Amino acid sequence: MDLRDVLAGPILRRAEPERVCIWLATSAADDVSAEVFSLQSGHPRRVGGGGAHRVRLGPSLYVHLVIAVPDTERFPVDELLGYDIEVAGDGPPRRLADLHLLSGRRSIAYSGMPLPTFFLRGESTPALHLLHGSCRLLHGKGEDAFPAADDALAATARDLAERPSVMFLTGDQIYGDDVAGPLIGHYTRLGAALLGPDDDDAIPAVPPLSDVPIYGRQDLAGEKACFTSEKASNHLFSLGEFAAAYLVAWDEANWPARFTPAEEAVPEDRAEGRELARLRRKYRSEVGCLQAARRALPAVRRVLANVPVYMICDDHDVTDDWNITAEWRRRMEGSPTGRRVVANALGAYWAFQGWGNDPGEFDDGFVNAVAGGPEAGSTRDESFDDALLSFDRWSYCAPTDPPTIVLDTRTKRSYDSDRGAARLIGTDELTRVKSLVREAGVAPSGPAIFVSPVPVFGLELQERRQKFLEGKLGPYEIDFEEWHSNLKGLTDLMRCLAADIGLTRCLMLSGDVHYGMSVDITFKVGDHELRMAQLVSSSFKHSGALAKHGLHLLGRLARRRHRRIGWEHAPSCEGAANLGERLLRRPVNTDDWGDSPVFLSPRVAGWLKIDQPPDYEEVRHYAPPQERPSMLIVGEANVGLVSVHHDRVVQRLLGRTGPDQTVTYTSTITM
Repeated sequence: MDLRDVLAGPILRRAEPERVCIWLATSAADDVSAEVFSLQSGHPRRVGGGGAHRVRLGPSLYVHLVIAVPDTERFPVDELLGYDIEVAGDGPPRRLADLHLLSGRRSIAYSGMPLPTFFLRGESTPALHLLHGSCRLLHGKGEDAFPAADDALAATARDLAERPSVMFLTGDQIYGDDVAGPLIGHYTRLGAALLGPDDDDAIPAVPPLSDVPIYGRQDLAGEKACFTSEKASNHLFSLGEFAAAYLVAWDEANWPARFTPAEEAVPEDRAEGRELARLRRKYRSEVGCLQAARRALPAVRRVLANVPVYMICDDHDVTDDWNITAEWRRRMEGSPTGRRVVANALGAYWAFQGWGNDPGEFDDGFVNAVAGGPEAGSTRDESFDDALLSFDRWSYCAPTDPPTIVLDTRTKRSYDSDRGAARLIGTDELTRVKSLVREAGVAPSGPAIFVSPVPVFGLELQERRQKFLEGKLGPYEIDFEEWHSNLKGLTDLMRCLAADIGLTRCLMLSGDVHYGMSVDITFKVGDHELRMAQLVSSSFKHSGALAKHGLHLLGRLARRRHRRIGWEHAPSCEGAANLGERLLRRPVNTDDWGDSPVFLSPRVAGWLKIDQPPDYEEVRHYAPPQERPSMLIVGEANVGLVSVHHDRVVQRLLGRTGPDQTVTYTSTITM
C-alpha cells in the first residue's frame, strides 16, 4: 500500500503565550518544524518557532509534536497569528504550500488568509467563544456537523471579538467497536502498512486479523477480549487498526480509492439466504453514509488546523461499556486479548489525541513504552499493556480564561459493587481535580469550565428511564453509567466543587448522549450553593431523520423545571412503612434505599413526614432554544458554539440538516 509522506495534520493543539503545539503524522522519519507569524499588519512577521518531538510508532508511522516558543518572552495575545510547517526528509524541505495545503480543495487556510490562523485570547477580547462536540460515527446516518464549525470559523476569521479561540472534542472521536464493514479491511491493511506485517498477528489468542471475515469479530470481542459491546462485528483490535481509524477520520486522502461492491465484500460463503441479503444491505447502506462523512473531511481538516483543539476520550474511543462495572474491568484485565486491545486503543489515543493536550504530563518512560522501545513496530508485550492500563494522568487543565479542567471519567472510576453503577471519578481522581483547579488559579467564586464526556446533569426523564431499564435488562444493555446512575459519585463531585473548592459558578461541557441541550442548575451542598450551566453538544454524526424527530418529540415531553432534595444517608420518616418503601423505590431514586444518598421530590418528602434538614438540594431549569421554545433538546447532528461573557452564557447549537444547510438553536443562561 502506497503511503503519502504527510498522513494527517497539521492539527493545532495546546496554545498559550509561552508555547504553541502543532501535531502532525508522517510515514517517514522526517524532521518537522514550525514558524509562527503575526498577521496583524497584513504582512507576516515572525514571532516564534521551534522543532518537533518525534515518536516512531512503527516502520511507517511517526507522530510529531512541534513545540513552538516565542522569539521574545511571550507570543502576542489578541492578535491574528498564523503558522507554517516545514517537513524535511529525502529531497528539499517542503512547507505547507509545497504540500498543496494552502490552495485548492485541500487548503487548510481560510479565504484571504496566507496561512492557517488562530489567536491567543487576552484581556482585549471581551468574551470567550469556544466550540465543542462529540460522537463522530463515520457511518452514522445524516450529515457531519463539522462543516458548521468550519462555517463559524470562516465567518469570523478576522473578527477576533467573535472568533472561537478554542475547541473541545469531548469523546468518541473514533468508534473502536462500531466500525463500518466497508472500512474494516482497509483499516487492517493500512494498519499493517503503518506498523509492519506483524501488526496483523499481534493480538493474543486471536487469529491473523486479515483472515477474519467482514462482520466476523463479534464472538472474538466477546469471548476472547471479554467486551460487552453489541456492535462489535468489526471491532478494531491492533494498534495499527486504531491508528488507521484516526487517519481515516481526519483526512480523506487516507480513504480507499473505491469501496468494494457488496457482492464481492460479502461473498456467498460468508452467509446464506436472508442473512446474506441482510449483510449486503447493511454494507450498501454504510457505503452511502460514509460518502457523506468523506464530503465533510476538507472542513474537518481546516477546523482542526485553525483553532487550538483539546481532546478527551470516552468509551467508543476504546470499546462500548469500557470500565462500566467492576465486573467488566476485572474480566477485561484477566484476558490477555482484552488487555492488549484496550492498551492498543489507549496507545493510539495518546499518540493522536492525548499527547497534545498537555505534553508535560508524559515522561520519557511512558513515551518509550507506547512506542514499543527503540525498535518501534516490534510486537508490544505485557510492559506495553501495563504502562497504558496503569497511566493515571489523562485529566488536565486547558489554558483558557476562565480555566478549563478536563475530567477523565473512564480510567479513574471506583465501584461500590461488582455489577453496580460506577462512581465516574473516584476519590484519588477527585484529589487530582482539586490540584488541577489550584494550579489553574481558579478564583474561589469562579467561574471555571469543566469538561465531562457524559453530562453531569442530563435529561431527567432519561435518567429515570435508565434506572427502570437497568433493573429489567442489566447494566450492559442500557449503558448504565451516567453521573446519576451512582448518586454517591454525583454528590462526591458536587461536594468537591461546591464545598471543597468553594466554587459558586461554573460551566460543564459534555457530549455522549446524541442530542444537544442547555440546563441551568442550582445545587446546594449544606450551606454552599453552586450555579452550573450544563451545556451538551452531541453528536457530530450519528443518527438520521427518524432519530432526530424522536429526540425532538422526547424534548417536548420533558418538564422544564425539576427540584429535588437529598440526604447523604436514608432519613427517618414518620410515614407508613409500606408507603415509605414504595415511594422510596420510585424512579427518582437511582440508588437503593440504604447507605447511599437518597433524593426525593419535596412533595414526596412531605408525604413521608421527613423533618430532617436535607444535605442537598438540586434545581434544574432546561433552557429551550429561542428559535423553537417548545423543544428542550436538539436532535440534529450539531456542534456547540458557546459564548461566555461575565455572568451570561450563550450556547448556539449549529445543527446540520443537509450538505450545505445549517440551522441554529440559541439558548441563554444567566448565572
